[in-house]
Amino acid sequence: MKPWFLLVLLLLGGCAFVKVPLSAPLQGVKEQVVEGEGRAKLAMVDISGLISLGHIGFDRFSKEPPLIPRLKEELNAALADPDVVGLLVRIDSGGGSVTASDIVYHELKRFGEKKQVPVVACVMDKALSGGYYAALAADAIVAHPTAVVGGVGVITFKFNIAALLDKWGIEEETVKSGDLKDFWSPLRPGKPEEIALMQGITDRLHQRFIALVEENRDLKACTLKQMSRGGIFDAPAARGLKIIDEVGYLDDALALLRQLGGVEKARVVIYRRPGSYAENIYAATVPLVRELSLIERGAAELLVPSFRYQYLP
Repeated sequence: MKPWFLLVLLLLGGCAFVKVPLSAPLQGVKEQVVEGEGRAKLAMVDISGLISLGHIGFDRFSKEPPLIPRLKEELNAALADPDVVGLLVRIDSGGGSVTASDIVYHELKRFGEKKQVPVVACVMDKALSGGYYAALAADAIVAHPTAVVGGVGVITFKFNIAALLDKWGIEEETVKSGDLKDFWSPLRPGKPEEIALMQGITDRLHQRFIALVEENRDLKACTLKQMSRGGIFDAPAARGLKIIDEVGYLDDALALLRQLGGVEKARVVIYRRPGSYAENIYAATVPLVRELSLIERGAAELLVPSFRYQYLP
């Protein structure tokens, strides 16, 4: 018998097992300075892509946590640092789920109140619906000259595939404990009662959005009415209506944050995991969302009622 075979038998007989980790454990975020000097710090965080409670699309293959846990981790790091005198929130989002958008707003608002530092939102390309909802937590909103903002409103939909099933000769058979147990089923048209219920919830969530706009922005009644229709505005028009405060670039937003924070010099810091790109102020945390996210969102709408602060083209 070969010596190596005896060794294998001995190892198996002694139940010796070796655990080999398939991937390295996820490390916490580390502060990285991207520009500036001095003791004071301006922290930057990102709200980009679809605002969701969990991973979506190709993001599920990323080692990064979903948006909200990541944002919370970064805000906690900034909250614990006594040298942080301001927070800049870079936003490039068309919105997302109602609950996720509301949590982002709540966390940003809570940070500014607890830390007692100014918060400035900088709209990179778009802040629509839930993206603008998040921006409302800031003390000031700066938008790039080519950015668009707005899209205030709520949307929910489903795919009614009853006619398609009829065409294919597929019959639906459902056993249910109550009349509304298959509420909003895609297998049949919605009943008037169901549509009325969905409209009522949609209207109340819309009113919540409008109330936050009223609370955080000093707008004329006609502007508020115009926004409530769900339209979008380019940056110059939004500035004229006071939907945002300034039109400018990221440098301008940082200059405003330094002014509000009462400092002439400050280091700009972002929070990244080791190995992540972080060379300048445009180094953003960009999700890997692709067309798959649209398919996944459509599947969710097909199966369950879902309300979204989201701009849908």
